[in-house]
Amino acid sequence: MKKYLVALLLGLSALGAAHAEGKPVYDRIAFSVSAEKEVPNDVLTAVLYAEQQGQDTVAMADSVNQAIAWALDIAKQESAVESRTLNYTTNPVYTDGRVTGWQVRQSIQLKSKDSKVLSGLLGKLQEKLRIEGINYSVSPEVQAETEKALIDQALKNFKDRADQLKAGMGRAEYRVVRLDVQAVGGQFPPQPMYRMAAMEAAAPAPPSLDGGKQNLQVNVQAEIELSIN
Repeated sequence: MKKYLVALLLGLSALGAAHAEGKPVYDRIAFSVSAEKEVPNDVLTAVLYAEQQGQDTVAMADSVNQAIAWALDIAKQESAVESRTLNYTTNPVYTDGRVTGWQVRQSIQLKSKDSKVLSGLLGKLQEKLRIEGINYSVSPEVQAETEKALIDQALKNFKDRADQLKAGMGRAEYRVVRLDVQAVGGQFPPQPMYRMAAMEAAAPAPPSLDGGKQNLQVNVQAEIELSIN
C-alpha cells in the first residue's frame, strides 16, 4: 500500500512539473508612444485691476469700487465676454520698516472667444484699469473632443508598437502589464503686459491679441511581457 502511495505521489509530482514546464514564460519590455494635434487657442482670458495708494483707505476704497463697477457695467454690454470679480485687498505700504500708507486693489477677469471684441473692450477699460496679464487657452469642449481622438490614436500606436516588438523578437504573443494614459497641453501661462506708471486721462489704443495655436498631446507609458516560445 505504501509503495502504491509513493508511486502515486511521484506520478502527480511529475505531472505538475510537466504542466509547469508547459506554461509560457515572458520577457518584460517598457516603451512609450504618443499622439498629438495642433489646435487653435480659442479662449482668451484677461485680468485687469484698479489700484489706489495713500492714507485715506475709505476714499481709496471708494475710488477702486467705482472703477470696478464702471468696468463691469461696460463689460456686461458685450454678450461675447464673460466677466467676474477677483481678489480685493487692502495692504499696508512700508517705508524703512514703518507703515507709511495703504494700497487698495481689486481685479476683474474677462473671458471671451472673440479676440476682436475682447481687444476693443480692453482698450476702453484701460481708461481706468490696468492690464495685469492675458492667458490663451483651448476651450474645454475643444480639448475634450481632441483628447478623445488622440487617445484612440495613441492606443492604436501602442498596439502597432507592441505588435512590432512581438514580431521583431519572434514571439508568439504578448500581454499588457501596465498602461498609463496622460493628456498634456490646453493652456498657456499668463502673458504679462506692460503696467502703466499712472492712469491716463484717455484710453490707449487697444492691445493686439492673437491666441495662436498649441499642440495637444496624449502620452502612453506602456509595459508588456513577450512570451518566450
